[in-house]
Amino acid sequence: MKKTLTTCLLTLVMTAPAVSWACSEPAKPGEFPDPATAVTAQMVKANNEVKAYVKAMQEYLGCSGMSRSQQKAAIKELEDYAESFNKLIREFKAR
Repeated sequence: MKKTLTTCLLTLVMTAPAVSWACSEPAKPGEFPDPATAVTAQMVKANNEVKAYVKAMQEYLGCSGMSRSQQKAAIKELEDYAESFNKLIREFKAR
C-alpha cells in the first residue's frame, strides 16, 4: 500500500509540470495586413494564423483553470479580436 501510494505520488509530481506546460497561453499573431493594399496570399496567411490562434485559445481556456468571470472576459476579448479580423476581410473583399 505504501509502495503504491509512493509510486502514485511520484507519478503525479513528475507529470504535473508537463500538464502546466501543455496549458500555456498562446501568443497573439502579429498585426493584420492592410486590406487596402494586401494581396490575397497575405490575407490567406493572416486568416490561417487567426484561426490557429482562436483554436489554441479555446484549448487554453479549457485547461487554464481560470474562474468563470475570467473565462467570460477572455472569450469576449477573443470574439472582439476575431470580429476585428472579419471586418478587415470584408473590407478586402469589397475592394
